[in-house]
Amino acid sequence: MRNDQIFVLLLVILLPMSGCFDGAVGDAEGSDDSDSGGTSTNTAGYNHPPIISAAITGTLELTEGSDCTTDGVQFEVRHAMTDWDGTIAQAGWDTDLDGTIDHVVTDSEGHTMLQIPLDEMTYWNRTSGNYDYVYRQQSVVFGAQDDAGEWTSSELFLIQTTESYTTSSSGNNYFDLEPCQDFEDVTQYTFNVTDHPDEASTGNTDYLVEITRTNGQAGIDWSRITIIIDGNAESDEYCWTYDNDRCMIYSGSGLTSTATGPLWEAGETISLKETGRNLHNGNQGRLEVKIMIDDITVLDWTDYTD
Repeated sequence: MRNDQIFVLLLVILLPMSGCFDGAVGDAEGSDDSDSGGTSTNTAGYNHPPIISAAITGTLELTEGSDCTTDGVQFEVRHAMTDWDGTIAQAGWDTDLDGTIDHVVTDSEGHTMLQIPLDEMTYWNRTSGNYDYVYRQQSVVFGAQDDAGEWTSSELFLIQTTESYTTSSSGNNYFDLEPCQDFEDVTQYTFNVTDHPDEASTGNTDYLVEITRTNGQAGIDWSRITIIIDGNAESDEYCWTYDNDRCMIYSGSGLTSTATGPLWEAGETISLKETGRNLHNGNQGRLEVKIMIDDITVLDWTDYTD
């Protein structure tokens, strides 16, 4: 009888608490559902732009046109690109910065040879010490657009090449300004040499001879030409188109200007002048002039005077 009373008492105590346990279990299950839904991220409607990589990988080279003169530059570039949530609709290199692709690429990565004409490049003049430099410059950029219309761009890459430099006494042009040549064999060039009236003088600033190119049509770059004069008063001397204290090549109006230009043009007459040295003493003895093109002798003229 005693045990029955204890069992009834436990039922009285536990039955009211059963609702608390049920509620606690329900709350825990609900909390799990809420946490799962709250940590999820909804990316619908957001577009990721393309990812790209671009670089200049090659050495700058000069290009020549059909006339054999320098007409531009070329260089190698590399690209890589991808789009995480779509496709790339168009990509390539803009070489004149007008906002449109000039060289289209379709592979996800690869190399491309770009060319830029000289007439599309800008000039930059710079002085360093006694040197005056002329440069040609142009910036290029790589870009890719995805199928949602969003662009990704690389940095701007500066392309630069030195065109020329000058000093008070010399100069050099790195571009090929010489058109396609008339003769493969340089010995086919012909010249006419005559004494200059000043040759009779015994001074040290005399014009000695005049030389005329008598055939061909294309100019010859002065960098290919060597002129040596040998008079009775001095040993061999080299003549130059820029200032020096021995022998100068003159051209222009009256053959009194050093502005010979970069080429010895067909039909052009030049003169050789002493500059501070008495290379030939009046009408006495021998006067020899030698002309070489690409180190090959094309003229060996000698005049003997009494």
